[in-house]
Amino acid sequence: MKPLLFALAMTFLAVSTVYSQEIVKPGSPGSDVPREGIAHGQIDTITYKSKTVDTIRRALVYTPPCYSKRNKYPELYLLHGIGGDEKEWLNGGNPHVILDNLYAQGKIAPMIVVMPNGRAMSHPLALPK
Repeated sequence: MKPLLFALAMTFLAVSTVYSQEIVKPGSPGSDVPREGIAHGQIDTITYKSKTVDTIRRALVYTPPCYSKRNKYPELYLLHGIGGDEKEWLNGGNPHVILDNLYAQGKIAPMIVVMPNGRAMSHPLALPK
């Protein structure tokens, strides 16, 4: 009886896991390819004091092509995974290119995008050199 219950439990777990995940839809072809003839945002590096780990941290900040210090903008924070740093999203993610293309197509409202170094330890690198 125990092997049968175990088999049923494993089958239920496998089936519920498969059907509980969302289907990921691919982006539009070329959405992450730089285009000429459109306005481009700007990426700057800033530093800030992290009270959590008591050290100075860096972050990349993308501002949209139409950015003005006089306006308020929503913010989007792109957080890296384990072992990453503030530049992780630029290594293949190309958020600045995608955003520039979306602005040019009028598909999104202007926003500030922050890519911080979210490492939870005081050393800024995952593997100190």
